[in-house]
Parts: sequence; C-alpha cells; structure tokens
Amino acid sequence: MDLSTIYSGINSRELIISVFGLGRIGLPTALMFTRAKYHVIGVDIDEALLIDLRNKNTFIDEPGLVDLLEDAIENNLIEFTSDFSHAITHSNIMIICVPTPVSENKVPDYRAIKDVTQKIGNQLFQGQIVICESSISPTTIRDLIIPILEENSRLQLNVNFGVCSCPERADPGKIIANFDKVTRIVGGSSQEIGEAIVTLYKSITNADIIQLSTPGTANAVKLTENIFRDVNIALINELAVLYEKLGIDVKEVIRGASTKYNFQPHYPGPGVGGPCLPANPYYIIQDADKMDYIPFLIRVAREVNDRMPAYTLDLITDALNYVGKSIKDTKITVLGLSYKANVRDIQISPSIKVAKMLKEKNAIITIWDPYYMGESLEELQIAETSQEVFKETDCIVLLTDHKEFKDIHFEEILNNRDNENPLVFVDSRNVYDPENLPKGIVYCGVGRKIKET
Repeated sequence: MDLSTIYSGINSRELIISVFGLGRIGLPTALMFTRAKYHVIGVDIDEALLIDLRNKNTFIDEPGLVDLLEDAIENNLIEFTSDFSHAITHSNIMIICVPTPVSENKVPDYRAIKDVTQKIGNQLFQGQIVICESSISPTTIRDLIIPILEENSRLQLNVNFGVCSCPERADPGKIIANFDKVTRIVGGSSQEIGEAIVTLYKSITNADIIQLSTPGTANAVKLTENIFRDVNIALINELAVLYEKLGIDVKEVIRGASTKYNFQPHYPGPGVGGPCLPANPYYIIQDADKMDYIPFLIRVAREVNDRMPAYTLDLITDALNYVGKSIKDTKITVLGLSYKANVRDIQISPSIKVAKMLKEKNAIITIWDPYYMGESLEELQIAETSQEVFKETDCIVLLTDHKEFKDIHFEEILNNRDNENPLVFVDSRNVYDPENLPKGIVYCGVGRKIKET
C-alpha cells in the first residue's frame, strides 16, 4: 500500500480526518486534530448533539474542551454532520470512537462498531486508513472489523487500505490536560501502516507513541491496564470486608503496606463504575469463551466489585441499627452520584445503585452532588444547593469523594440539629478519620468498624 499521500498530508496538514462518534472520547480526539491544524469531519447520529456542537455547546464537562471547540469552529477546521457518506468519501483517515457498552447479560455490544464499519466498507477507497479508538476485545478488529471492510469494499487489507488500533487511554476530567502526557499505543495491520499512524499521532501530541505488533496486541494492552485495576480493587474490597469483621482498620493496613517498595496501593469503596473498568473485563471474558477458557480470577473480581453497593447498604443498615434506627423513614443525606471524584459522569455509577437501594427501602433521602445541582437522574432528585441537604438529617452517606466533600462542617451540622441521637456518618470512600471528627457522630467506613466519636 502506497503511504506517500498519508505522509505528505501529515507534513502539509492536508489530510482530512473523520471522527465517528462525538462523545466523551470522540469529541476531544477530533479537537486534538484541529488543534494541530488538521481539517476534521465530526460524525454522529444525534442531530441535537450536532446542533449544540455547531453552536459551540457540549454536554461534556471537560476542562479546556469548550475553548478548543470554539477555536476549531472559528478557524473553520471542523464540520459536524450525520452524513456518513460525505465523511467517508472526503477523508483520508477515519477514526472510530463509538460506544461499546456491555449488556445486562454482561456481553459486549458491538452493534455501533459493526454499523459504522459497514458504512465505511461500503464506500472505502484506495489509500484510506481506518483507526479504532473504541474499547474492544483483542480479536474484534481481526474477526469483525477487517472482514466487514474487505467484504463490503471488495478491497484487500494492506494492499488497498489499512487498519490500526489506537485505544483511548483517557481519564475523564483530565482528557485535555493529559493529552500531551499519556503515552499512546498503536497497532497496525502492517508494520508500515503502523509506522504511518505513529507519525500521524506524533503530529498532534507531545506524548510518547509506542508501536506494537498488531491491533489485537494494542487492544490487549488497554484491557490489561483496566483489568489489573479492577482485580486489585476487588482484592482490597474483599480484604476490607474481612478486616472490618476482624476489627482491623483497612485504611491503616494500606498505609502500613505502602511502606513496602513494591506494594501498589488500591482503595476500597462502594463499587467500581465508569465506562471502562466494569465493562472491559467482559471483552476478555468473551474472547476467552471462544477459546474454551475460563478466566476465573477476572470473573470473580467482577463479582466482588459488583457486590460492593449491597455491602455499602449493609454498612448503612448496621450503623443505623447501632443508634436504634432502621433505613425506613430515616432522613438520609447522600453525597455524590458520579462514579468517581470531580467529574460529571454517572456511567455505571455504584453511587446511583446505593441511592436507589436506599429509596427502595423507603428512606427519606436528600441528595447533593455539585456536578448535578437541581437535576433529576434516574428518578433521583438532586438538591439545588448544599444548604438544604443537612437540615435535620439523621445520617450522612458519602458515596463519591468529590473535593467539595473533603471538608464537611460537621460542627455546624451538629449544632443545627434538634435530634438528640448521634449523627450517623457512613464514609464509603474512607475520606475521614473518626479521630478527627467532633463528638456526637457514629462513624463507619468500608473496612472500618463502627466507632463513636
């Protein structure tokens, strides 16, 4: 395959890049190319989203993103369309950034990948390269994407067109800030095509770009990173549950273990959320099933982490029972619905699961999350201001460790209560140490026994 047009287009910035899927990964990716002065065609099926983007608005709460969007539009470096045909026939490089969720049955859903690939294959022409940044299994490019492209286009891989994997390694909330810092990995359908895409990505970022042998290897790297974290979080969650029963403080254990040079600390909590960690293990599990292999550890880790919202509910129940109360009809303040700290994102959030369980148990819940003020999410209403959430509360449940929750004014809350019962505080992220809290609180955390302050 002749790559001279690709290299000359990189040098001249005359390459045209299409990005399919303009969500949390696709839009920042598109705008990083416009930052480097490439012309980009952004493609999405959501017409309302496209209208917002043309008006310089985005639902994605990502620092620096709006500035990049405004700059790209003002300099005519980006266009937004739902016309796949236009994008495919006017592009040299096509980047797939569509979602790949996991179904309720824990099976990866590649319908969006398949649909985009079919559309590209129908109009693929000589010299184009297709890049997949979406999270997929190691075999998906080999067994799904390449066969569709070849069959629909009647072209031959590495002779007429190329395919690469460059899986996203983004951290929501820091995508723009980390773009020039986090190493990218590229696996091409041939050595030469991989080298060309390494050159392309080097033209848009100061981060290192590492070339791997195949697209499947690149995808395996991405999944290994996230499965490593998921398994280790499951391990500390498992130990936390046990240590709490043994009367041992898991936070103290982690602090002590961290003095060993080769210990990598992970922290327990109410569960694991987000678009990647709860889903990525199932991509590997599906590939393992094809090989008649059972990845026991990966499966069990998922089960452990999936049980943590229920364990958190048990903590709340036990802490309330300690002061003679039950969940039913108790005024409970829930802090945080996002799946992790300091982001506006509730994808597969364990906090949502715990809040819903409290509601099902007929608790009187008030929810505060500074990233969703006054909104209604999945039948959960969030308060408009923080001032109303602590009034006459019996119990505070911290589910997401937003920075705003790391300096709760407990003295003020206690002084404004008419209730003589102790204030119950369930700290599912172990943000606080009970020794530093004022008197009048019954504290418990994940892997930490109930303690009166």
